[in-house]
Formats: sequence, structure tokens, C-alpha cells
Amino acid sequence: MTTSALQSNGSSPTLENLRSLLIIRCIALLGQIGVLCYVLMVSRTTEDLYGMTFSLIILAALTAASFWRSNQLWPVSDAEFLAQLLLDVVIWTALMYFTGGANNPFISYYIVPLVIAAAVLPWRHTWLVAVASLLAYSVLLYYYRPFPLFTPHAHMGHGNSNVHVLGMWFNFLFSAGLITYFVVRMAAQLRLQEARAVAQREQRLRTDQIMAVASLAAGTAHELGTPLATMTVLLDEMLANEHLDSQSREDCHLLHEQLLHCKNTLGDLARTAELNTGDHSRIVTVENFVRNTVERWAVRRPGISYQINASGGNATAAIEADSTLGQAFENLLNNAADAGSDRVEVTYSSDHSTAKVEVRDWGSGIAAELLEDIGKPIIRSSRSGLGIGLLLSHATVERYGGRIELCNAAEGGAIATLFLPLTEKRA
Repeated sequence: MTTSALQSNGSSPTLENLRSLLIIRCIALLGQIGVLCYVLMVSRTTEDLYGMTFSLIILAALTAASFWRSNQLWPVSDAEFLAQLLLDVVIWTALMYFTGGANNPFISYYIVPLVIAAAVLPWRHTWLVAVASLLAYSVLLYYYRPFPLFTPHAHMGHGNSNVHVLGMWFNFLFSAGLITYFVVRMAAQLRLQEARAVAQREQRLRTDQIMAVASLAAGTAHELGTPLATMTVLLDEMLANEHLDSQSREDCHLLHEQLLHCKNTLGDLARTAELNTGDHSRIVTVENFVRNTVERWAVRRPGISYQINASGGNATAAIEADSTLGQAFENLLNNAADAGSDRVEVTYSSDHSTAKVEVRDWGSGIAAELLEDIGKPIIRSSRSGLGIGLLLSHATVERYGGRIELCNAAEGGAIATLFLPLTEKRA
């Protein structure tokens, strides 16, 4: 396992919880060893102590083995943590059996694994620990070995002591129910609140980066206007020269067309920044959106061949879109072309509520570590085109209630999938 994997395991919350559980188990173990020593000093006999001693030895061995396991590189799962808690219940039941059963005041330790499960495990696991603890407590009400320190009058029958023990059982039942229900709910709310805080923090970071990019784009558009205008004037003067040869004149016309395209693009950028997108979006069919965007993109990427496939669904399925959504789609196409692929395949389909558009390339694929951060407010440049373009694309698509998913294809290359919610076409 790599060093990074070791660090990841070492900082795992479940692993830290396991170590905390083992420390609690050691404290309980030391307490029971103290009880054993006290009984030995008072009674000066080992009669009826063999079961307790054997249980303590087993508990100590399992604790030592668990400490050794916690220092290994294997990840700690919730299932393993649950097994450790159930192991506590089983060993503690054996220990209580040899030390007076429900008469032992340490019987309340059953509440410890229950509280821990409620705090860190899913509710199903918590209920399993609660049922196991309650079942063990109930069995110990009737089946146990008398212990001189806690059941000195066992030979006289249960008598009124049964009322006290039964009251302790009802108290445990009540406490277990409250803890299992309310603590699980509170822990779930805390985890949900933490997840929301993380999502909001990432959203703020992404918004800050998008605003920075938008400000830079606006300034760049303004600065590019002057040199484009200068080049346009110079080209007009060159075209006005009657002595210009035909080849040069053809090249100048081509340059003039490209300059005009650049000016139109900058104009669109400026208008998009000024418009309220929600009021200027339009309803288009999925087919028109895909074909128009791909054909417009193909003009700027003449060296890339493309293929558009329809994969079923409603032919009149429509989505809400504006120029920014088309640009987000073009970013996916550019990423496919920049990956070293000489062809791009676009497949679109729809169901009753969602439009799906896949962009398939046969390039170098996407690195595994990059896939984990795509769409997050982290800009990497390990693959040409992946970074700020995808960051902006994710933000745009999410604004329309959609999402973007990326994965590597089994045959090589990558697949970018765009999901968008369908809307009703306006009459």
C-alpha cells in the first residue's frame, strides 16, 4: 500500500472510533480486574472465581489483538466496528454470568456500546446492538452464577431483591430505547449538517473562482476589442489595394472572416454578462440543441470528424437552454478533441424526465486522481482542457438542474455525459 493510502487509513474516522472503543474496553477491563483483586483479598479464596478469571483473560486477549489490528493498513469498515461492539456485548455477558448476572452493578456497562453505536453507526446497526444488549440483560436476570460480593444472600432465594433487579432492567430498557431513537436522530442530523456545510463551502469556493474568471473574461473582452478593430482596418486597407495578388486577397478575406467571428464572439460574451439568463432562455428540442451546437463547434474544429447518433426517446423532448448552456456543451466537445482524439461521437437520448447527451472520444482518457476532483473548486491541468472549462460547465449545467458525469471507456478514451431535465414546449 502506498504512503498516501497509509495516511488515509491512519486518519480514518472509523479507525479512530475503534481505538477509542478499545481504550474504553481497557478501562472496563481494569475495573473488573480491580474487583477480582478485591474479592481475593477479602475472601482469600479462589472459589467461584475461575469463570470470571477466564472471561477477563479472553477479554484482555481480544483487546490486545484488536489493538494490533488497529495498527495495520487494512481499512476499518462499519461492519467491523459493529462486530467489535457485539463482541463487547458477548464477552461482557459471559463476565456478568460468572459474577452475579443482573445483580452485578456493572451490568449497566451494556449502555456504553449502545451509546457508541448510536453516535457513529447507521441506525440499523444501532438497533442490532440495542437488541443484543437487551437480550443479554434479560437472560442474565434468570441465568447466572452467584457471586459472593454481589449476591451474598443468593442461597436465601431472590426475595425482594428481585424487585430492585427488575427495576434496573426496566430502567435499562427505557434508557436503551431513548438512546437508540433520539441519539441516532441527533447524530444523523449532525452528520447531515456537516455534509451541508462542506457542500456550501465548496459552492462558495466555486462561486468565487467563477466570479474571478468572469471578471477576467470581461476585462479580456474589453482589451481585445482595440487590437481586433486595428487589424480590421488594416485588412480593409489591404483589400482596397488594387495591386494585391489573388492569393493574398483570398488570405485577407479569410482573415477578415476570422476577425469578424472573433468580434461576434466577444459581443456575445458581453451581452451574456449583461442579460438575466433566466429571462432570456429558450425552449429547444434535444435534437436541435445537440445538432446546432455540434455543427457550430465543428466549424471551429475542422480537423475533427464527428458523428451524431439518436438513441431513442421522445423526438419532441425539449429542454430549457441559453448560450451559456451551449458553451458548456462545447467545452465537453473541446475536451474530447483536445484529448488527442481525431473523432468525436455524440449520442443523445431522453426518457420521461431527463435528456442524456454522451460525448465519446478515443483519446488518452482521464487520470484516476483527476476524476475525483472534476467539478470541484480545484483547477488541475494534467489533461489539456480539463480544469476551468469543466468547472464553468458544471456550474452552468447545475444552474439548469442538470449534472455532468465523466468516466473512462473500457475500449480507451473517455465518455462525458450531460444530464438535463426535460421541460414542456411552449405553444
